[in-house]
Amino acid sequence: MNLDNPIFKKSIIEVIKARTSMRSYNGVPLDKTIGDSIIDIINQVKAPFGINIRVKLINSKDSDLKLGTYGIIKGTSTFIVSSISKSDNALVDLGYSLERAVLYATDLNLGTCWLGGTFNKGQFAEVMELKDNEILPIVIPVGYPSESRRGMDTFVRFMAGSKNRKAWSKLFFDVDFNTPLKELESLEYFIPLQMVRLAPSAANKQPWRIIKSSNSYDFYLEQSKDSKSDSYNDMHKVDIGIAMCHFELTSAELGLEGHWEKLKLSSQDNKKYIISWVRK
Repeated sequence: MNLDNPIFKKSIIEVIKARTSMRSYNGVPLDKTIGDSIIDIINQVKAPFGINIRVKLINSKDSDLKLGTYGIIKGTSTFIVSSISKSDNALVDLGYSLERAVLYATDLNLGTCWLGGTFNKGQFAEVMELKDNEILPIVIPVGYPSESRRGMDTFVRFMAGSKNRKAWSKLFFDVDFNTPLKELESLEYFIPLQMVRLAPSAANKQPWRIIKSSNSYDFYLEQSKDSKSDSYNDMHKVDIGIAMCHFELTSAELGLEGHWEKLKLSSQDNKKYIISWVRK
């Protein structure tokens, strides 16, 4: 039992390393008790911005629904479906909360896969009874992994470049964005930052940029400048939340105390300030 993160049986560091996007499942129905515990984990999370998240575990076999997943998910009928109100930091809280459930499922040897897109219309929205002020940006299939991963798994991972991680010097900085943070200068936070590098992100963009300040680690979102920048940047707020989850859980396991706080910091160029981890 991991005493610092009691919901996990294994070290959170090992769980993060083990997590991978799983698109092929063995068809065995998910145990109801396990499914309920996954939803409980999400409902118990106190997200940094306090945004309300509605979440359901949906089994398409319980109804006549044909839930669309782009044709890349096979062998499971169970999905974590969540909705949030339309607000500036809602997507950050969503990523933060759902990743805790993803890691919990990984700890139980279950497979998951982040699916981001427009689910605001269609049957996922119907089963969630989506309200006018809500969005449904993420769906996560969950189930028992197939013993042999399909060619689609390998193809999608190749296209996303999921094994390619940006260099430390491109992600982490000292005092300002002009000075890359040297690994040795991260001291006790070296491992939490390494676990941030392993976080999943849309199209493997790894949009998090972190500045080590005198008493905090300041999280920024590097915003895209392409033609679809608005939708991409929205989805990358989810990625920031996922990275924050990795950072906090790892810090807790290592006994590094701190809390999330929105400081009076400004965004810089295309880097939008999100929040800071203030060290105790």
